[in-house]
Amino acid sequence: MPTAKTLAALSSWNNALLQTPNAHRQLLVVSGSAHYCKDVIDQLIQGYSNQETLFLGKSLCPDYSSLTIAAYRQILGAEYRLAVVDTFEAFRPNAILAVAGTVTQGGLMVVCCPHLNEWPVYREASTGHYLSYGEQLQFSQLRAAIGSQFIQTSNVAILRENFAPELPEIISAEPPAAPPLPFRSAEQQRLFNLITAGQLIENALFTADRGRGKSTLLGMIAGHYMTTQSQSVIITSRYAESVKQVLAGVLLTCPQATQTDRYRVTLNDMTCQWLPLDHPSLNTLSEPTLLLIDEAASIPVPQLTALCNQAKHLLLSTTVRGYEGSGRGFITRFMPWLKHHRPDIRHFALHTPIRWFENDPLEHFWYRALCMDTTAIDMREVTSSESHGGSTINYETLNKEQFDSHTNLQLLPLLMQAHYQTTADELVRLYDSPANNTLLAINDNQVIGVLNYQQEGGVLLRDVASQIASGARRVNGHLSAQGLSVLLASAAMATATYWRINRIAVLPRFRRTGIASNLINRLLQRAKTAGVDALTTSYGATPSLTAFWNTNDFMPAKPGLKRDASSGEYSLLMFLPLSQTMVDVQTLIDQRFSQELLLHPEPETFGDSPSVSPFAVNDSIRACTLAILEQVINGSRSLQHARGSVAWLLETQSEHIAESESKAVLEEFVANSNALNKLTERYRLTGKRETERFIISHLGRVFTR
Repeated sequence: MPTAKTLAALSSWNNALLQTPNAHRQLLVVSGSAHYCKDVIDQLIQGYSNQETLFLGKSLCPDYSSLTIAAYRQILGAEYRLAVVDTFEAFRPNAILAVAGTVTQGGLMVVCCPHLNEWPVYREASTGHYLSYGEQLQFSQLRAAIGSQFIQTSNVAILRENFAPELPEIISAEPPAAPPLPFRSAEQQRLFNLITAGQLIENALFTADRGRGKSTLLGMIAGHYMTTQSQSVIITSRYAESVKQVLAGVLLTCPQATQTDRYRVTLNDMTCQWLPLDHPSLNTLSEPTLLLIDEAASIPVPQLTALCNQAKHLLLSTTVRGYEGSGRGFITRFMPWLKHHRPDIRHFALHTPIRWFENDPLEHFWYRALCMDTTAIDMREVTSSESHGGSTINYETLNKEQFDSHTNLQLLPLLMQAHYQTTADELVRLYDSPANNTLLAINDNQVIGVLNYQQEGGVLLRDVASQIASGARRVNGHLSAQGLSVLLASAAMATATYWRINRIAVLPRFRRTGIASNLINRLLQRAKTAGVDALTTSYGATPSLTAFWNTNDFMPAKPGLKRDASSGEYSLLMFLPLSQTMVDVQTLIDQRFSQELLLHPEPETFGDSPSVSPFAVNDSIRACTLAILEQVINGSRSLQHARGSVAWLLETQSEHIAESESKAVLEEFVANSNALNKLTERYRLTGKRETERFIISHLGRVFTR
């Protein structure tokens, strides 16, 4: 329990924070037993109202209307003077960054954690989101590094159980000259005037870090648009909570409007309302309607491009650095599309914070601590005259114990600029997953290439291998081990050992110089020495990526059936056999890949047609296919993942299948496997689920015969 002296010191320090004009935001770390941390929080919250306080994490204070750590996205657009993160539940970098972005100037962010020397080995209440099935965390290098940074940073306040309080002096900021209302910064005013003055700029993109007022600026422009153009406005975003700040901005420049509910503002017969991304109205926008897309980088690319094609008048905003982690990917991936298809959309950047002051120590601490300084990345493209032939490139294994080394601090920014979905949460997997390892290519102390890989399969899946092979069980992680096991209906494939390449990235100016292939070759040699059965990789299939992996001797194994929600691409699992066991099974994998591709909605996505016939007949493919069909009939495997097998049965076993209604149903299924609604209508069924049950029942009759 905290001593009276500790609580008195905290109360005095917090009062100074609340009463100091223009105080910078402050980070307070409370470390110790759960009872100690809760007693400190009970004391602290007495100086704040419920409306200005956030509790993220339910382990310490379940009675304080807490949100779970995983629910951090619900705080989008909110502002708090006191925000408490309970890492007894879990330490999630994305959640930390989200919370830090909600704390207003002069506010306090509190991180509660176990004793700092025990935190790296503490078992979190919701651990496992980053661990594969069977993995056990022994020591968290990430938490150890963050704990060290708490202690080493002079402006971080720390209360440690059984230690004297460490409460730094409250520092005041030099506030900028206040712009005229309703603007919060001169930059916000300048961009508003630029967009609205004279000839209205009706298409623009705003990028910024968190807390720069971009969502409010969208709303201010929308309010001006409603007033001057007498037209309605539609807002859309991935998360409904983000609309709060946009609507607040609308009311600043259109005060005569009325907010009728949390998602709508009305002015006479006009509205400014939020709609979810899948709302039908977004497909039929009238020409004068202005569409606002907030936090665009968090929206799947296919939806984003469709919206940009649909709306004539369009304002977008997105975070460049933050918990989304996709700002850099948005710039490197989506921006080229935007420039080509919508050159009328002008790009503006906001730099001045309005929720806190310049040189904010809280923002600075977390960006540094979580390696979010993506500005360090050299984005120059390679030129034809540029050569790196004389440069010495060293290949090293990531040293997880040196989290804050110059080399390691470059790792996450490089992955973020290369991979659209990489977020700060990737740090947990990179440093804390025992089965996750990384190879680095380094030139003149600069990380120019990264290959991250995951160990999969083996003894960890022994107890669930049969269930995985039948489709009855899906465990966390082990993507390729499970994928190949299901593909061949083979428990042995689940317990084989794999090194799956998760991420591979090279700085733009070093691309097409062999760095990526060199990283793969070094991994290959290590895998052979370690006795690994196969290397694998899975990615969103594109012709150029598939050609790259083919060049490095990887072969296609399993095509994805559904497009990825974020990228809009079909996944492709590829493998490189190393052991004799995998070499022996390669032909069967080729045959099953050919089967899977036979009825795929877009087989051309995966490159040239397979050289192996989907209707090959031998003992191996016969046993495999019949096992798959039996699993479908028994209910452990999905019908949609056995479509090629049904086609194989009809084609190769026709002499054993008598003409019947069941055979006719299966033939219709094969002909319309990507349009099951035709069978639903044809046989007057009630929906997809009943249609699949109907088909499976007829498959059972044919199979029995």
